[in-house]
Amino acid sequence: MQKEEQEVARLNQIAEEANEIKSRFLANMSYNIRIPLNNVVGFSQLLSTDSELSESEKLEYSTIIRENTTELIQLVNDVLDLSRLEAQMMKFQIQDCEIREMCNDLIYMAQMNSKEHIRIELETDVESLWFKTDANRFNQAVLSMLVYPVAQEAERDIKIQLNKEEEKGLLVFHITNSPLSDPAFASQKVFVRHRINQLLFEHFGGSYVVSPNSEDGYLITFTISFRIE
Repeated sequence: MQKEEQEVARLNQIAEEANEIKSRFLANMSYNIRIPLNNVVGFSQLLSTDSELSESEKLEYSTIIRENTTELIQLVNDVLDLSRLEAQMMKFQIQDCEIREMCNDLIYMAQMNSKEHIRIELETDVESLWFKTDANRFNQAVLSMLVYPVAQEAERDIKIQLNKEEEKGLLVFHITNSPLSDPAFASQKVFVRHRINQLLFEHFGGSYVVSPNSEDGYLITFTISFRIE
């Protein structure tokens, strides 16, 4: 009887801690959503009501509206994706993918996205391997580890190491000096992205670990199964 009561107390404590974490998360996310939303509304009102704005001011305000709209849409999409993944209601488009081709495409996209301020080296002994996954979701997750989470023009060198664990049926990635694991860019937005990535790779039989204090730099290690049918 005493053991049962202790177990109930332990479970209640876990539930309370989970609710507290979720409450803090929602409060922080609400703050992050309000900022771009207020910018969109405020500058839209200025454009529509102030007839004395110069052409340069109109261009400046339009740029602010566009950038904040993009930020707002991304935040909402991330929260929706996180909710679907946690509820195991995410719909996936599974297809056959070749890992070396995907890595090369991701490196190209990341470097173009960062205007080539980021340089990426791929080191692997995997010559060619086909596996099944949701290519769009996979690309979105990996790309998030290769680009700055906020606008940045600092030069950065990133290294991707890709290996295969045949016995476990896993592809193992080590991404060194990832901006996403750099404490300098820590935010609620980054926390949500980490959580999405974790749940995504776990869904495909893998794992996701962030090591911001690694000796090799800001390291992210993730795995994905190549034996999922």
